[in-house]
Amino acid sequence: MGIVRFLAYRNYEGSRVEANNAMMAMLAGSRLAEHMLGLARGSERMLPEIFPAVEHVGRMNLRVDSAQKLLADAESHLSAMAVPYALALHEDYVMICLKLLQRARLINSQGIKAANSKTMHQKFQDAASYSLSPVSVEQFNFLRLLRNSIIHAGGLPSDDLVTVSTSLSSTSVKNWEELAGGSPSMLVKPGQPVKLHQGELVASLTVTKSLAEQLNEGLQKALPRDIWADLLCEDFAVELSRYKHAQQRDRKLPGYARKNFDVLGLSGDEIKKAAQRATW
Repeated sequence: MGIVRFLAYRNYEGSRVEANNAMMAMLAGSRLAEHMLGLARGSERMLPEIFPAVEHVGRMNLRVDSAQKLLADAESHLSAMAVPYALALHEDYVMICLKLLQRARLINSQGIKAANSKTMHQKFQDAASYSLSPVSVEQFNFLRLLRNSIIHAGGLPSDDLVTVSTSLSSTSVKNWEELAGGSPSMLVKPGQPVKLHQGELVASLTVTKSLAEQLNEGLQKALPRDIWADLLCEDFAVELSRYKHAQQRDRKLPGYARKNFDVLGLSGDEIKKAAQRATW
């Protein structure tokens, strides 16, 4: 099954790609900076003296050796910031999916208000009558608990995180090791702060991407076609608001549907009726 590229999905995917590119650029930049500082190894001068033209270098009033040590550990700090960000983007997208299900009266407002990062995927599955991959859900729960340990406990793992790290299914563990380059049980040790690296960042981006695509497929099966047709018109009105006249919209709308909603195979009649319902 293909992907319906409705506006909220494309916005989420764009934000996820931007976050990935930015984080990888910063990780690579920290390594490049660490390498370049090696050229000045042994210098007793401070960084602002050596690189006066570099913006913000005054905030790192350090000698070369101290700066190199800081940059060597930058990966863990950047990953600790990036993983929660990747999960926050995904949680926002899941809430959008739940609100689409609400339009079809498959979940009510109280159900959405009660949804959180722990329960939201199950709520989607119940409302949409669609099963997400158990491996993906299991891995997201592990990531969620990792995120919580970083944000709320100074990196110290909770009892739940320790338990989950040793009780993941064999399929989840194998896939996680392929993504992150290490096992969950080696990452999480009781009483020891969790230290994330690029592997965990890659895993968070990969797992949330897979879940987002699965949610998209679940929406395709759960939402009535008239809601999809209405969403098509709503997205069109946002992105192509410059087309004010009915004749312009009638001419452009089918092409917009083919580009972004083609997998649904909306008929000309379905699109026409949705356009009539739209309050343009």
